[in-house]
Amino acid sequence: MGSASWPGPRKEDGASCSRGREGVLEKVGLRKALAAVLLAAACGGSLLLGGSGSNFGGPSPWGAANTIHVAADGILEQPVIGATTDEAQNLWVATHSALYLMKPGERSFRRFTVHDGLHLQGNAVEYCDSDFAAGDRRCPIFGSAADPGISEIEGGAEGEVFVGYFGIDDGSADWGDPNRHSGKLDRVRLTSSGSLQVDRLDLVSTNTAQFWHNRTVERMLYDHVQHPHELYVGTNHGVDRIWPDKYRAPKKGEWFLAATNEWLSDHLHPQVCYHRACDASGSDLRLGDWKGLVLSPDGNLWVGGRWTGGQIRWTPDLAGWLNRPGNQAFAVAFGDPYRGPCGSGNCNQPVFMVPAEGDVISVQAVAVATDGRVWFASGRTTGYDVPRGLAVWDGKSFRYYDPRRDAGMGENDIRDMVALPDGRLVLGGANTGLVFWNPQTGAHSSLRAGPDLPDDHILRLKLDRMVEPPTLYVATYAGVAALRRLP
Repeated sequence: MGSASWPGPRKEDGASCSRGREGVLEKVGLRKALAAVLLAAACGGSLLLGGSGSNFGGPSPWGAANTIHVAADGILEQPVIGATTDEAQNLWVATHSALYLMKPGERSFRRFTVHDGLHLQGNAVEYCDSDFAAGDRRCPIFGSAADPGISEIEGGAEGEVFVGYFGIDDGSADWGDPNRHSGKLDRVRLTSSGSLQVDRLDLVSTNTAQFWHNRTVERMLYDHVQHPHELYVGTNHGVDRIWPDKYRAPKKGEWFLAATNEWLSDHLHPQVCYHRACDASGSDLRLGDWKGLVLSPDGNLWVGGRWTGGQIRWTPDLAGWLNRPGNQAFAVAFGDPYRGPCGSGNCNQPVFMVPAEGDVISVQAVAVATDGRVWFASGRTTGYDVPRGLAVWDGKSFRYYDPRRDAGMGENDIRDMVALPDGRLVLGGANTGLVFWNPQTGAHSSLRAGPDLPDDHILRLKLDRMVEPPTLYVATYAGVAALRRLP
């Protein structure tokens, strides 16, 4: 286990990043070519572009066979909540209490915990908010994960992974809330010595120190191709946008938001209101739990949450992403005002045709299929949620499918979903494994626990499009599957 190596929150990180944003922009010609290849793959083509350093478009260094990774490979806890690769094809796996790494060619995982710098419970960062204009001005005040710990991981640049945490979401969400620094995420980079460089990214309003809404990380999405090295973070409240390569801690005596604005843009979100149309009062809002994030071919971001969904338009700068009118921010924002239910019609429903605006839809995942249609999958976040099934948006209206009757699942509780280059959708069930479904033909096949799947309890799916053929990583309760030969 490597020794910890991470800076404090008030110490400037002067280390250079070998794959900084400036370097990426210098290579825009290569990136445009890569984007074209990946988009061609999304329409049924193949990835042919290889490159030095990253395995973009080349064969996987892990081979062509399906593999599983379980306790015998060094994963000590259950459940496994995520699996992802970075641009060097390092495999990162997470449980609630630890992060694991296996490099190509290795046969067992290395385990990282608070002792290596992760900001889990017991390894809090100390902040000083005494220079706030109002609020409690606590100094010191501490920030770390809340129980049960790690909520999500997402691979980034070479040797980089992002680790999201559970936070304490209840409270005033402002500068008087004692839990304002809880949750958030770490940017984790592997050093040449094998230790970790861990930087805690503390999410806050980038316009004022007053508001601290975003704490629990529900989903992360790293853009490897279209706008390289951008990270989107879906949280309990909104969706933040981050330029990780621009991260730096504030200098001594510097107002912390001056540094934060260089790498973070505060959240956006579609919203609805409880059993009425929203008005200028801002009361009875329903928004949050953004578990569905996916980029469309135009580089804009589709999102799905607990109460609604929509599409956020990309901007070339961080400040412009946040500070613009709603009709400029959103290409579409469903559900307010909702004039339904309306049977098979279109009445601006909040994705699903619920009884009233503000009723729970519980989106677990969003996927863009090769035909351009956008799929939303609903499942249970809490025990009393009612799964709504599958909805697909064709740019004008929604159509609905039953996971059991139409897709061949053994249940209605969808935990995750990805779109494959061949036009199929992969649906992960809470208790019944995987289903591979072709919406065009209706054909479907299932994969249950066995040689290629450690467990039937699916927690997260991740499709690695950086290699050809793509690899589907499946995080289950008992371990991880890496599927390179799909049913």
